Amino acid sequence: MCAYGQGEILSFGVGGGVNTILFDPVLDRPLDNGVMKSDVPLLPGFTLSSRYVFFFQSRNVGVGSGVDFVQYRSRATLDGRVVTPSYDYENGQSFDLIETYMGWKEKEFIFTFEFPLGLYYKVPFSEKANMIVGAGGKLEVPVFSRYEVYEGSYSVSGYYPQTNVVIHDLPHHGFANSEPYASGGIKTKLAFSVYGEIGFNFSVSERVMFYTGLYCNYGLTSVFDDKKKSVPELSDDFFVDTEGLFASRIVDKVQLFSAGLKLGISLPSNNRDQVSSGTKSRVDTTPRKTKIE
Repeated sequence: MCAYGQGEILSFGVGGGVNTILFDPVLDRPLDNGVMKSDVPLLPGFTLSSRYVFFFQSRNVGVGSGVDFVQYRSRATLDGRVVTPSYDYENGQSFDLIETYMGWKEKEFIFTFEFPLGLYYKVPFSEKANMIVGAGGKLEVPVFSRYEVYEGSYSVSGYYPQTNVVIHDLPHHGFANSEPYASGGIKTKLAFSVYGEIGFNFSVSERVMFYTGLYCNYGLTSVFDDKKKSVPELSDDFFVDTEGLFASRIVDKVQLFSAGLKLGISLPSNNRDQVSSGTKSRVDTTPRKTKIE
């Protein structure tokens, strides 16, 4: 970060850490072998950011904005079943729709442009060092997203309690296995988050400053467009490989989370009477008295 005028700060940085997609797949029954697992680990990603902060005159409090380009990643491993009460209109019978995930492994990634707006507080340490603390909200704009299934199987079957029969391997009625190794785009929407950051500025020369700090961003709203989620009607194309796990009923909310370390470089102003703490050196403007002999 660097100082301009009475108290303007401009920074450019690159960061890395835990940049992950948060979601919780809910399975309600184990497989026949008694196994039920739902694992979504935290994964790393990168962040490119810029900030402009304007501090109010004679104060250390300011407002700031900017733009970030962020990569988010996730990976899920599933073993288990989901049972949904449904109705077979063709045969006029109620039944349990059973979705089985066996060794299902899927990975997702989302790239976003993010636009922060927040309050900042500056703590000068000396003429060559200061600390900046900021917090506020962000608008998250997904620009590219994709999922890929690289292992496992997904199948749909139906249990009819009237006859105590489980129907499977009936593709024309919707009871079938999904195609393995599916991939495709993810339908996303605008989302909102809160963020916080703390950084330290050190002057390394008259024209260059070094910035290091920590950042954290937590999504408040879901980034996945889930308008179509409902109990499905049986058909040939009822498979999760059309939009991945995010489109299935076992995932309710998809949030973006990031936290890590950021490093940056700044270009100070050419005005020599400015100091890196963000204030100008004081000039004595007291009028001088004319000496009369």
